Amino acid sequence: MKTMAIIGAQWGDEGKGKITDLLAEKSDLVVRYQGGHNAGHTIWVNGKKTVLHVIPSGVLHSSCTSVIGHGVVLEPENFLHELNKIKHITNISPENLKISSTATVITQFHKLLDGVRESQGPEKIGTTGKGIGPAYEDKISRRGIKVKDLLDKDTLMRRLGVGYSEKAILFKHLYHIDIPAIEDEVERLYKLGQEMKDYICDTFSLIDKSLSEGKKILYEGAQGILLDIDYGTYPYVTSSSTSSSGIYSGAGIPHHQLDEVIGVAKAYTTRVGEGPFPTELFDEIGQTIQLKGNEVGATTGRKRRCGWLDIPLLRYAIKCSQLSSIALTKLDILSNLSELKVCYAYEVNGKRVDCAYPGINLYQAKPLFKEFTPFKDDFSDSKTSKELDQYLSFIQESLGIPISIYAYGPDRQQVIFKKKLF
Repeated sequence: MKTMAIIGAQWGDEGKGKITDLLAEKSDLVVRYQGGHNAGHTIWVNGKKTVLHVIPSGVLHSSCTSVIGHGVVLEPENFLHELNKIKHITNISPENLKISSTATVITQFHKLLDGVRESQGPEKIGTTGKGIGPAYEDKISRRGIKVKDLLDKDTLMRRLGVGYSEKAILFKHLYHIDIPAIEDEVERLYKLGQEMKDYICDTFSLIDKSLSEGKKILYEGAQGILLDIDYGTYPYVTSSSTSSSGIYSGAGIPHHQLDEVIGVAKAYTTRVGEGPFPTELFDEIGQTIQLKGNEVGATTGRKRRCGWLDIPLLRYAIKCSQLSSIALTKLDILSNLSELKVCYAYEVNGKRVDCAYPGINLYQAKPLFKEFTPFKDDFSDSKTSKELDQYLSFIQESLGIPISIYAYGPDRQQVIFKKKLF
């Protein structure tokens, strides 16, 4: 096995960073292929917490190279801030951290536009306000700035000027706020580019060469499939391709296919921000899961909405991202609850629905639950109770793919591998 992907199988926050960190130890490259610093991967090592936003989760292993692919939108100031924090806990250098020269840059204009739309716009999406969506807009409309543009002032002025006049009118006459002068933004970005230049390279060629040499490559996704710009619960989605298809467009996998696609899912379901959530809990059980699971966004600090595991949504995630196995995380949070349920199907307009296809109105979906005897495992050894085995078996049989990893705590050691990976 030479290529593997870690994909969020729900609405993000499933514990992908932890799984990536574990598998990175046996990888040569760990590649982030989409999103920006609106993601937050939390990794615990020997009781110490590390939160990553745009730097790949393989960075804690000096034996592998972490790669930020061209499908990522990069905010240079945030990247350098994160880099300086990471340098205090791991050996990191331009030798083992690479940024794609063709990744799109997030500017101050993008962040301002993102924030003002969320605060003044007619529809609340639940965006983090970090400029992700507007940066992708400029990329698609061919007005974007690439990382390589930061290294030349004339190029930077020309590229930034392409959309500046329109943005200036928009901010002044629609949103009534001031924006920085274009000359100031050019100076700021150029200075940041000089600080980043040693990390910038042609990452597509790096990946191509590594694959031809038989190296092991781990692709790391941010957010989750249900937030995918095409497959997700639109419009309450992110602005990039979070599914496995985003790997081909956002990083590259020349002349190869993915050998394994692991979908990471919590043993329950959470989401941040707006949008439909069929199994959401509004009772004491939901509050218990939120508190016990510390369900607070690593990037935003917002409380996550919590609910029971949703099989129809996972079935859909498996289909649209070609998942080959599941990594089930946070099993410990469900231990010792007073009740335990799984949504196995929906009822929509009087009919049973087994898969949450895009044509299904999730606001109208009534979840059908199967109740289980709650388990009380403390995970102090490798043995599992009959009650937990029944819960896991039902999930695996309902999804039709194996559970390759169980996680029952935040630390590296609190994981059981059911399948050999890498």
